Amino acid sequence: MTLLVFASEEPNGYFLPGSINEFWWGTIAFGLLVAVFVWKGLPPLARLMKARTERIVGEIRGAEEERASAEAELEEVRRRLGEAAAESERIVAEAAERAARLEADLLERARAEIAETKERARIEIETSKEQALADLRAEIAAQAAVAADAVVRANLDEAAQHELIADYIARVGAT
Repeated sequence: MTLLVFASEEPNGYFLPGSINEFWWGTIAFGLLVAVFVWKGLPPLARLMKARTERIVGEIRGAEEERASAEAELEEVRRRLGEAAAESERIVAEAAERAARLEADLLERARAEIAETKERARIEIETSKEQALADLRAEIAAQAAVAADAVVRANLDEAAQHELIADYIARVGAT
């Protein structure tokens, strides 16, 4: 029955043409087109696919190299950051040490200046004291000379002499 369908002149259904020769010629033409496509079309297509694959593999390798380079740079940056942090800590410690030494030096200078000022003040006080005592002695001597002169002139009696001495002591005590 199938052979009868192929052999009839009328259409053999929806998919088959009316003539079986058309079917065979169509099949042969399709086969030839497939053969020409395989012979001429597949090699360039295969080359394109191969080139695309190589390009993708190259891009992947390049990306991996860039990634490795970026990771190496990241490690270098991290190392430098660590070094910078250590350097900053060293600088801060050095500055603190310098500040402590400067503070100690300033305190020592201040103590030395205070001691020197105290010594100068002591010497000045001592000198002023000695000058005051010298002035007092000179004044006492001058007043004693005046008193002696007055005693000699007046040739005073004993009561007058006592009064003169008490007056002299009162005047010396007042100055």
